[in-house]
Amino acid sequence: MNKRLIFLPLFFFVCHILLANPSKIIHLDSSRFPEIEELKSTDILFKEFCFIVEDNYKLIAADKEPQLLFFKYIVKDDLNLLGLSARCNIPYETIATLNSIFSTTENLENKVVFLPTVPGIFIKKDGKTTFEVLLYQNAKENNLTNKNLCYKINGVSFEFLQNQRLSSTERAYFLDSALGLPLAKGDFWVSSEFGKRKNPFSGEWKNHNGIDFAANEGTPVYAVKDGKVALCKKNDNIFGNYIILEHDDGSMTSVYAHLSKMNVHQSKIVKKGEIIGFVGQSGMVTGAHLHFEIRKGGIPMDPQKKLKL
Repeated sequence: MNKRLIFLPLFFFVCHILLANPSKIIHLDSSRFPEIEELKSTDILFKEFCFIVEDNYKLIAADKEPQLLFFKYIVKDDLNLLGLSARCNIPYETIATLNSIFSTTENLENKVVFLPTVPGIFIKKDGKTTFEVLLYQNAKENNLTNKNLCYKINGVSFEFLQNQRLSSTERAYFLDSALGLPLAKGDFWVSSEFGKRKNPFSGEWKNHNGIDFAANEGTPVYAVKDGKVALCKKNDNIFGNYIILEHDDGSMTSVYAHLSKMNVHQSKIVKKGEIIGFVGQSGMVTGAHLHFEIRKGGIPMDPQKKLKL
């Protein structure tokens, strides 16, 4: 602990020198960020972090320049984004935009998060997700970019909008973590559930990694969540024409198979509720239906536990 206490003043001094010249990009290596072990007052670094945050709020209120410093913390237990925000007294959108967290319900256990000491929004210049692109476009349209501190943390470039909050539209977009339905209510019935089932062609008992929605051919298929098209494949022997969407920076994927037609192309950014294809009978099928999967970290999850059917 003594080494940390010796290092901390030096860290603050270096950052102060850097902040004195905000016209340049500030390059930071997260391995040098002081690491908080526990979010408790008994942890000296966390106590110091809280003091700095409190002082910064006072400086902002007095229309003075605060000190933007960075700490890091490995999330323990089942603490989510809102809980982390409350403990640190930093807005959830500040932590979320810096750490590429795309939902208030995202599981953060064992995730290394960077904790800044000033409220605001971090705009990723080369954002890949729908939410990051939306933030950058809105900031650019409102002339908020290129007038603020620019950082490059571990090679990733950010512009920091001090004391900015998400707009009502952005907040609704961010907080909408519930999954939509891949087919409209009334257009389908569940013909095969998740889990062990007898293969209709071979008669063998195998894992069915998704659920099947029986529907008329040509019924529109919708993206269940904002994301990016990771794959559009035609004429697969099993899945026929199918689409894979990536969500939450790739931590979750959704699969839409046996389509008659695909309405998107690879790498396209899609929004929740957007028509991405149409129900069909392509691939190995016994009738028109949509085979739908949800995977987290590559592991199949039961979609019926995630969707409001």
